[in-house]
Amino acid sequence: MLSVNHIRKAYFHRSVLKSISFEIQPGEVVGILGKNGAGKSTLLRMISGISSLDKGSISLFDTLIESGNIDPRKSLFYIGHAPGLYPNLSAVENISLALSLRNISSNEDDILETLKSVQLAKQVYEPIKVYSQGMLQRLKLALCELIPWEILLIDEPFTGLDTQGRVLTEKRIQDWVSPDKSILMVVHDMDWAISHCSRILVIHKGMIGLDEKTESHSDQIRNYYQGLMA
Repeated sequence: MLSVNHIRKAYFHRSVLKSISFEIQPGEVVGILGKNGAGKSTLLRMISGISSLDKGSISLFDTLIESGNIDPRKSLFYIGHAPGLYPNLSAVENISLALSLRNISSNEDDILETLKSVQLAKQVYEPIKVYSQGMLQRLKLALCELIPWEILLIDEPFTGLDTQGRVLTEKRIQDWVSPDKSILMVVHDMDWAISHCSRILVIHKGMIGLDEKTESHSDQIRNYYQGLMA
């Protein structure tokens, strides 16, 4: 489904990712862990196409992604730190625009129902520049519900969320798990990742320091990560 081959990235002559390789299969929920500055967010941005590759290659469904070719990425949806939306538009307007850019017909009733399901029913027509961080995170969930995807990239899905919002997000992620879809997300809570992900990748010193399935190697993952963060 997704193949990352020896990709590299440097900023201002400082190497962030030295040689990253892995594959994601349909149905996998993969958590990315690592120290601050390890390159976790950079990795997602490179896969999504927001950041360029210095070296290496990325393939989706056996199709090599090349610069300027957006077609292979149509099955991929990326949710980063920044909303990537227009602050002066409302939630309804932003979602309608996002759908139209993907040639997806939008129905306002469906949008309103989805916003209600992520607990944003009261401020759907206000500009999102007044939204809190937690509200913006909920708006991202609504986008994930309405935009079709086969590979979902999420960067720190729990940032700015209260307990209720965290529970809501956990439930959504569980609902999205499907044999024909994959989720790749950056998380900081190791215990949560072990409990909710089928596989863990740990980035260390610009490379994949650990790549294990949680079902059979949870203790190994825990010991490695705790040693890394000590």
